[in-house]
Amino acid sequence: MKAIQIKKYGSNDVVEVNETASAPSLSSGKILVNIKASGVNPVDWKIREGYMQQIMPLQFPSTLGMDFSGVVKQVEEDAHSDFKQGDEVYGQASIFSGGSGAFAELALASKG
Repeated sequence: MKAIQIKKYGSNDVVEVNETASAPSLSSGKILVNIKASGVNPVDWKIREGYMQQIMPLQFPSTLGMDFSGVVKQVEEDAHSDFKQGDEVYGQASIFSGGSGAFAELALASKG
């Protein structure tokens, strides 16, 4: 899976395309989404440069990105959910809210 990641805080030069990033695993309360588009927010560069590390430290490598649109790839089989495979969705996959980062081919996002 491809993902835009950082391995340390810094300027634009720390951003890398990881062609072999691990795909996120489905977990309780989440959906797995094939990302079609993701938005870049001003807070993304602030997080990348480490301005938020005192209140929201990252574990590296870290996939950034919050806003996305895409198609549901997988939902827990035994969980009650309004989502199903193939649904077109939009939302947030921020690592600070339990997501896996939206700058990737696949992302975890909360169901609610």
